[in-house]
Amino acid sequence: MAYSFKTQREQWPRPPVDDFGYISSDELLQLPDDDLRALIQRTAQIRYAGWRNHDNRWRQCLGLDTTVGKRVLDFGCGIGLEALQFAPRNEVIVADIVPANVRLAERVVGLFGYTVTPAAITEEPPFVETEPVDVFYCNGVLHHIPYAEAVLRRATELASEIRLMLYSDRGWLKYVGSPLPPIDADVRTHPDFERFVRAFDQVGTYADWYNEEKLRYRFGSFLRLTAFDYITNDDRYCVAILARK
Repeated sequence: MAYSFKTQREQWPRPPVDDFGYISSDELLQLPDDDLRALIQRTAQIRYAGWRNHDNRWRQCLGLDTTVGKRVLDFGCGIGLEALQFAPRNEVIVADIVPANVRLAERVVGLFGYTVTPAAITEEPPFVETEPVDVFYCNGVLHHIPYAEAVLRRATELASEIRLMLYSDRGWLKYVGSPLPPIDADVRTHPDFERFVRAFDQVGTYADWYNEEKLRYRFGSFLRLTAFDYITNDDRYCVAILARK
């Protein structure tokens, strides 16, 4: 199935809840407070004490514990677990292409005594309407967007710092097993594209991989890569921190 914003919006109302799988936001919104709170606590334990946070690199590289007094835009907030990490010490805006995901993120953060500001993500520029922020935070999302350059150009209008968690080149090599596509090629033209998408997600129709070279090739004309690291026990995910040139 070819990528379209409409298709993505139809498929991502089931955001990933880590080891629990892809669960409907509408279904999660029906849970009693205690049950939803317990699920989020368990998901946080799985994410931050498991393979995803190998050697604490997820939390460290993405600044979950060192970001204080900032305005953070969580672009593609999903269930709101990352927004919850920032909310105690920062002002957080949660945005998603699926309205139910935004409502879920608001409720999740609220269950722990904090508040966030909701926003919608649209297909066309400016993609999200909000006042300037300090951090454009995009965790597990940009690799699902074919027009990533346009989104990051908008990010530079909003924020001085961009933090990305992305699928990595090493993830392609490990879970697809074929040589990497050229960095200047449209990943969709590769014969193993569909295999790559399904290796990483049960839903969605587009995914891409990144490494330092590809980040500089795609975004280096307007962004400076200030940090890069692989963060999981098998290096399938990577983190990139970028700043305006």
